[in-house]
Amino acid sequence: MIRTLSQTEAARRDTLFTRAEGLALDHLSRQLYGIERPANYPRDAWAQMLRALVYQPRGTFRTVFAVFDALFAPWARLVSLGPVTVNAAGVFASADITTAHAGRWAWFEEDGTGARVLVWVRTCTPSVGGVLSTVESAYWRAWNAARTGTLYLLPFSLVEGDCEVTVNLDAELLSAPPTYLQDPAGSARPAGVPFGGHLLNLFDLDPASLDYGDQVDGPFPLYLTGADVGGLFGAVARVLLPAGVRLTVRSVAFADTLGYGPIYALPRFGRVGVPGLGT
Repeated sequence: MIRTLSQTEAARRDTLFTRAEGLALDHLSRQLYGIERPANYPRDAWAQMLRALVYQPRGTFRTVFAVFDALFAPWARLVSLGPVTVNAAGVFASADITTAHAGRWAWFEEDGTGARVLVWVRTCTPSVGGVLSTVESAYWRAWNAARTGTLYLLPFSLVEGDCEVTVNLDAELLSAPPTYLQDPAGSARPAGVPFGGHLLNLFDLDPASLDYGDQVDGPFPLYLTGADVGGLFGAVARVLLPAGVRLTVRSVAFADTLGYGPIYALPRFGRVGVPGLGT
């Protein structure tokens, strides 16, 4: 076997977030930061997230955005509009646009040059087109010139202030799978059937009324909501945000779906998409 690197150089690169690959990259993130890469999560997105997390100033808005932008890159790749031609006023035509495209961040990648700019999809008319914001803010660039390229819709947006970072996350990513078997496997939840992850309400939470259920439906489901952000969100946030900064994740239900697919489908099926639909 022909080696292109000496064993010393290979070992050195395994200790650098910018050079480590494969299991070495997973080992660095786990041992130094306590962050475990989910099964089948794309390594390029994971590496980009770690580089932003490690080498940029901690707690700044630019770093927070870079980390979440890389973390959700597998979903952003799924939803795009293009090629589209956007005029200097930010107006573009697209037969594929729906009401769900409005009110979102998007990366505009210009044809030919590959240059990217973060924009805001301000309004849209279904099956006709949309308008990008021509007013610059701290969160996106103002659109000011005619260009042709592709819009990649992000499934999240960020708001910061008063030592709190709020992540507005598309509800499509947070849909929970049922905790019971269905026939055929992977079919949609039947109307009226409760979502998964619940307890049966066997406690009288309202003494003024009987709320146990009835003889036909049985006990009503009892859903428990927590105040803490856990899982991968919590693990990344503990490293990303300095002490005293609070992270809030809000589920935002848009008027329509874009086909991102739920987070739970990625580790299980090795892709983001709805099981059984081939996405």
